[in-house]
Amino acid sequence: MNQSITKPTHDPGASGQIEHATIVSRTHEQIARIRDLHVETKRVALQMKLFPKWPDDRRGAPPQVLRSSIFGVLRRGRKKRIVDMPVATNDTSTMTLTGWLLDQHDFDVWLEIYHLARTLTPGGEVRFTIHAMLKRLRISSADGDAYDRLKRRLKQLMETTLTYDTPESYGGSGSLIASFRIDKKTGEAIVKTNPEMRGLWESVAWLNIEQRRSLGTNQLAKAMHAALAALPDWPPIRAERLMIRVGSDRARVRDFKDDLRHVLDNFERRGWILSYKLGRGDQGMIEIKKVPTPSQARALAARAAQGP
Repeated sequence: MNQSITKPTHDPGASGQIEHATIVSRTHEQIARIRDLHVETKRVALQMKLFPKWPDDRRGAPPQVLRSSIFGVLRRGRKKRIVDMPVATNDTSTMTLTGWLLDQHDFDVWLEIYHLARTLTPGGEVRFTIHAMLKRLRISSADGDAYDRLKRRLKQLMETTLTYDTPESYGGSGSLIASFRIDKKTGEAIVKTNPEMRGLWESVAWLNIEQRRSLGTNQLAKAMHAALAALPDWPPIRAERLMIRVGSDRARVRDFKDDLRHVLDNFERRGWILSYKLGRGDQGMIEIKKVPTPSQARALAARAAQGP
């Protein structure tokens, strides 16, 4: 019996579809590579930009830092190691910290480092003597533990990494300072800022440094002073939420509100705010009528001119 053998037939249509799909896939890959290269180019270019400038009697910081719990309000002995701790913010950005739970005294050091770095390219060396930094911080060099505390704070800033989202990508991260070393003979410190953090500095709020220094060691007062500086006007916020936002280690909202009342009374006496109101209970709203800075007053006027 003769057996017929069926030869495979060539389907030009199917072959064309496969070729088209391959071309489309390669095109998408090329577009993705170009996009990634563009993002990387922007990231590198941003890291080479100088930090924004501000007057010598001010200290600059990203609003995201001032309005968040990166630097909290901690009582003595409450520092601890943390891993991927969510940072409370007042916007849609996502931040986490790994390293150390930091406080307002750490923030004082960080502010001074970036104040000295504002004329440098990110990653440049910031040089100062320990004595000069203690003087900037209004800490007496006669305090025998001051040197060790400052060295410890520099070490903890270096060991703490902030991870945050940017408009272009997820997971941008970097340590709060890149490195530091101190000459044991001369006491000179050399600190490098972290270029990976430069993206946070596209927007900067200014702090009146003499006002902040006048608050002494009151961490809640310093945290509230920073939060008020970052906002043209104060949006009402629940007491429980504000306690989390400033990174307070108080266990009870009631105790936090007592502390806050003393702080705001002081601010009102100084003329930094016009008035305030504390709502009842943990969910009570905190309302503050602040005195805007000239630049904030202009921003508010421009917003009002635009209408609802």
